[in-house]
Amino acid sequence: MQKAETDLLAALPPAADKAAAFARLAFDCLDKRKLRATLYDEQGALCVYCERRVAEGHPSPRIDHWRPLAANPDLALHWRNLYLSCASETTCDCRKHDSPFRADDRDPDLPWPVEHPYERCVGFTSLGEIYVRSDAPLDDAQRQALKVAVGVPHDKETNDNGTLNLNHPAIVAARAAAVDSERSRLRRDYKDARASQADRDDRSEQLLRERPLKEFVSIRVRWLTQSLGKAR
Repeated sequence: MQKAETDLLAALPPAADKAAAFARLAFDCLDKRKLRATLYDEQGALCVYCERRVAEGHPSPRIDHWRPLAANPDLALHWRNLYLSCASETTCDCRKHDSPFRADDRDPDLPWPVEHPYERCVGFTSLGEIYVRSDAPLDDAQRQALKVAVGVPHDKETNDNGTLNLNHPAIVAARAAAVDSERSRLRRDYKDARASQADRDDRSEQLLRERPLKEFVSIRVRWLTQSLGKAR
């Protein structure tokens, strides 16, 4: 990938429209199956956005450019800009398409996931909806950009699923089901006894070590550490 990126940068034409087309061609010529295999390992086989399972098949997972290729042709083959996304037509990369992660065109893009602790930036309600935490390590522009991306929990006045549609009813229901599976596991493992917080913490650490990761691992960990709905 490093050589491919170096060759691309050396060959990019100066005209913006030609550069985007050239970068798209270079990206399309990559061995996508090999690239996805590496990204599976890095991401624990989960979609970078919704945390559903991604695997080879029909359709195959999408390789998303965090900073859209059309506006950033020089980042078309940049490793930190490439992430696996599920193939859902209603959420994640298919929903995002060429939208940048910004609230205002004058703002910089959100940092790449490999450079920022997004697990500390989002929270979940007990119903399974996602939100941006009030204590997230973000500046004002970044906080607003992330809210635009992930949406906000629904209420009588709000129905905002964000650029990525991450509060889509099917995803919300699947997150809630993931929590139920952890609850059932604790009941099975401890029977009539109540699992201590140390037991719950051990389980959350186990989940984070597993490869591949379990779907919706973030809300599982938040439930186990009893931090659902915190910093909302």
